[in-house]
Amino acid sequence: MKITRLACLVLAMFATSVHAQDSDSWDWKITPYLWMVGIEGDMSIGPIDQEIDVSFSDIVSDLDIGGSIYAELGKGKHAFHFDYTYLRLKPDPTALPNPPFPDGATLSTKMTNNIFEPAYNYRFDGAGGGTSLVLGARYMDIEMRMTSSASGPVGPVEAGPSWWDYFVGVKTHNQISSNWDFDFYGTIGTGGSDLPWTLQAGFARRYSNDNRLILGFRLWNIDYSKAEGLLDQYVGIDTRFYGFLVGYEFN
Repeated sequence: MKITRLACLVLAMFATSVHAQDSDSWDWKITPYLWMVGIEGDMSIGPIDQEIDVSFSDIVSDLDIGGSIYAELGKGKHAFHFDYTYLRLKPDPTALPNPPFPDGATLSTKMTNNIFEPAYNYRFDGAGGGTSLVLGARYMDIEMRMTSSASGPVGPVEAGPSWWDYFVGVKTHNQISSNWDFDFYGTIGTGGSDLPWTLQAGFARRYSNDNRLILGFRLWNIDYSKAEGLLDQYVGIDTRFYGFLVGYEFN
């Protein structure tokens, strides 16, 4: 996908530039994450709708791949960050009503997400921590395929909506002990989807080299609807992605 190649290129250029900077003037961080995702909500493609509910107990079987990489480069009160997330989900099939479908007929969904976020950070307290105002954009590229196990009125249908959202957010970084930090990041926005918002919070264990092990929780809310394609096929996504994060931050 184009967005995947773009995100990898930006992050590679970012990592290269980091090592070329004067470490006395610039600060940087790169953090790969694993995201153990649950999802709940509703998705629609054309004539069919599916209620999605993947709880934590289903994570191992339903999450094929989920991960993020976050990179930030700053100087004084100003910084830029890039965040790329890839998710591939296969929730359990949903039973279809009988009639009109045969007894035992099910609806299966596959969902792939590429999410790229560039943003500017104004750090009120400089590079040392404290509170930051964040202004950014988030590109969502989602592919969905719904397939019925029964022949009849619903065959395989696919949709691949993509759009930009724009947001304002707040970050806080607080040192709560000699070795532990607490971080918070929340955003709210507008754009292709209706009032998207995100929340992320986590505790970080800081080591002597200033690298950190991060344990946190992330919640993203998406409400998107649009007529897609030549036949004005309706696509609707009203979902919440949520789950625990485990990451390691390199400074």
